[in-house]
Amino acid sequence: MEETLTKNEIIDRKIVHDGYCKIEEITIKNGEETVKKEVLKMNNGVGAVIKDTVKNKYIFVSQYRAGVEGMMLEIVAGKIDDGEKPEEAMKREIMEETGYKVDYINHLKDFYTCPSKLNEIISVFYVEVSEKVNEGGGVNGENIDVVEVEMLGLGGRLFFKDPHNMDMEIGKEEKIMPPYQLIDAKSLIAVMEIENNNTLKNMSEVITNAKLRSL
Repeated sequence: MEETLTKNEIIDRKIVHDGYCKIEEITIKNGEETVKKEVLKMNNGVGAVIKDTVKNKYIFVSQYRAGVEGMMLEIVAGKIDDGEKPEEAMKREIMEETGYKVDYINHLKDFYTCPSKLNEIISVFYVEVSEKVNEGGGVNGENIDVVEVEMLGLGGRLFFKDPHNMDMEIGKEEKIMPPYQLIDAKSLIAVMEIENNNTLKNMSEVITNAKLRSL
């Protein structure tokens, strides 16, 4: 089977909008054909699944998002300032949005958010905290609220009340609160990465225990 290789060459660039984000128009040549594309240029971002090790709860945030014209529940996230490292940006964002200082931070994954239109790369982390040192809430009118989550679920589900720890009483009906389904891409990726790692860890422990019992 014959393999055909194509080479795309950028032959021209120009900024067509210069605001909080820049829009760059690039002209691409592929053989005899030329096409124009617009790319939204912005600083890379960070996001984190945060666990409060004292309360044994996960910390998410809720805020208004203009893109969806409504409230969103997400992991703590933000942009990397010029000269910042991703870990530094993540610690700053957590302090600004939740008021917690970081005890432990572990890098999970990097990914492009929308490579057809954006140059943005987001780095996601797992973070542990134990001490709140300010009120949080974000900066510049972000009006961020902290939301505590009892348990993470497969497929990006969040449980506000752990169904495994229900205190059932005879003669008293207790309704199980349904899980919240994340619809934000960075939050989905981060939570599913954590849950996949937990699943693999649990499977490894089961296999190890089974081997020990067979000895």
